[in-house]
Amino acid sequence: MTRLYITRHGETLWNTEKRMQGHNDSELTETGRNQACLISKALVDIEFDAIYSSSN
Repeated sequence: MTRLYITRHGETLWNTEKRMQGHNDSELTETGRNQACLISKALVDIEFDAIYSSSN
């Protein structure tokens, strides 16, 4: 069986400003840092065969 986990980055300052990000970086907000911490805890025991991500 194949399982697919799809996630995205945590909230950024630009998200709160409703700005497009494209390939530019925007700092995570406190909410975004908390989201990143939560997803890392949720996935800590998962063994991945492959990981695919965007270039940024």
